[in-house]
Amino acid sequence: MNIGNYQITRGQIVIFGAVFIIVILLILGFIVGSKPPAQQVVNLEFWGLYDDGYSIWQPFFDAYRREGSANVFINYTKMNPDTYERDLIEALASGKAPDIIAFHSSWLPKHGNKVSPVPETLMTLRQFQETFPDVAVTNFISKNQIYAIPVWTDVLTMFYNKDLFNTAVIGTPPKTWDEFIKVIQKLSVKDKFGNFTKSGAALGTADNVNNAADILSLLMLQIGAKMVSDDGQGATFDQSVTVNGNLFLPGESALRFYTDFANPKSSAYSWNDKMPDSFEAFITGKTAIIFDYAVNMPEIKKRAPNLRLGIAAMPQPANASRDVNYASYWGYAVPLASKNSQAAWQFLLYLTRKDINQSFSNAVLRPASRRDVISEEQTSADLGIFAEEILSAVSWYQVDPMAIKKIFKDMIDAVVLSGDKPADALRDAASKVTFLMRR
Repeated sequence: MNIGNYQITRGQIVIFGAVFIIVILLILGFIVGSKPPAQQVVNLEFWGLYDDGYSIWQPFFDAYRREGSANVFINYTKMNPDTYERDLIEALASGKAPDIIAFHSSWLPKHGNKVSPVPETLMTLRQFQETFPDVAVTNFISKNQIYAIPVWTDVLTMFYNKDLFNTAVIGTPPKTWDEFIKVIQKLSVKDKFGNFTKSGAALGTADNVNNAADILSLLMLQIGAKMVSDDGQGATFDQSVTVNGNLFLPGESALRFYTDFANPKSSAYSWNDKMPDSFEAFITGKTAIIFDYAVNMPEIKKRAPNLRLGIAAMPQPANASRDVNYASYWGYAVPLASKNSQAAWQFLLYLTRKDINQSFSNAVLRPASRRDVISEEQTSADLGIFAEEILSAVSWYQVDPMAIKKIFKDMIDAVVLSGDKPADALRDAASKVTFLMRR
């Protein structure tokens, strides 16, 4: 074949054709290779409590996917609080654990070895300490590792019936325990047989007072009890402390003070073991005061829409140098067995971004976890008291929270129902908690 002055052979045509095809393939390969690889789909299994998956969580899942994590799909399961710990342990043992779990603020001593720490590339210790209240640092950090992230917080607070206060001509809720006793005397009403038709406060017993163990723990902590030894090997809430050069037994004093509310011979008497469950008594107007957490506030509003609910700070000891409150809430953690640990932590940290944390707090009507959001919530009618109290809230090292709760309730029953001396009941309880810590 002649083209101009050049002669091209059939063999050369074949060679030119082959070269052309190779060049085209190389160009196509470059174009395809330059495209970012498709993101791998990640499915996260999430076990939570209290909050509905569709109405509460789904909007946050959708927002997270829209903001750059379109490959992450989250399946939320609302668990039963009464069986959750057992269900979780069984799932972990069988290798069927979810990727994200609700993790109670008291669980680190018992379940910390079952969850992975937050990668330092995602959050440092300093960032955690600057972002969240001090109690969260105590609850979720061990040996310079972060094991859970708080998305909301909660603290024990006084709920009161405004109408019953108005009827008793009580203008403001009590701020100290001394004032509290005077107030409940005005609020309590008995029939001619000495039975309460109206109780001033649900306090003093164990089984029919919600949060009885937490309230007793708070009383001990407020007056200076040291709950456990520094080495974590024994309970010390039965031991004496030195105050102004004098020995004082804060644990025994707190137990006696608490059980006096169920003692007919005491001026604080306002409750007994024949009364209904404290939560039911409150929503039906049979008692004027209960001590509870924000997590239960929506249930009160739902079941007693006409109850004029007041929320006030927990009473403190008279002349106390600082307020002491008691925190109990759920954070979120990632089990060691999760195959999507990095993606799970990234989503949890997204929930702590200021705007997201604020939106979530409003959605569930519970205090936020971020300090800056908590500060803004202090003017809220519903959350203001909780937001103030969480900054002074504490808790204590419990090697087995459920077992210790039972020990504390048994201690109360020993005094109220069996007539044991507070010192003896306290000593027995401390011995049992020490046994748990050493086994």
